[in-house]
Amino acid sequence: MSIDALKGMPEKELRAKLTQLSTENFNTRFTTERMTSVKGAGARSRKREIARILTVLAGREKLKQQQDAEKALATALEKTGPAHSGTVEDKRRRRKLRDRLAQTRRSVRGVKLYAEGK
Repeated sequence: MSIDALKGMPEKELRAKLTQLSTENFNTRFTTERMTSVKGAGARSRKREIARILTVLAGREKLKQQQDAEKALATALEKTGPAHSGTVEDKRRRRKLRDRLAQTRRSVRGVKLYAEGK
């Protein structure tokens, strides 16, 4: 299954498929049939499928973390007050928060490619 198809699957199905593939790989270690080239290729393809699923799940987790950070930074920026008021230190603090918020938004856009395929 391609990674694009995995991105469209719900997390519950991904976790079930991950468990199934891991169990199959574990069980093939104890069979003597694994030594054939067909069985070895099957184990290799299952390992790749597991890696794809883990990549999608990690991307979704990272996306959630980045979105939470974006919300926290936006809230902190709102709490600092209007743009051109306060001391020089307040303006410097606002600028740093604005820069961090912009960088976090760019990260969210990049991580969406791995998590959702959009």
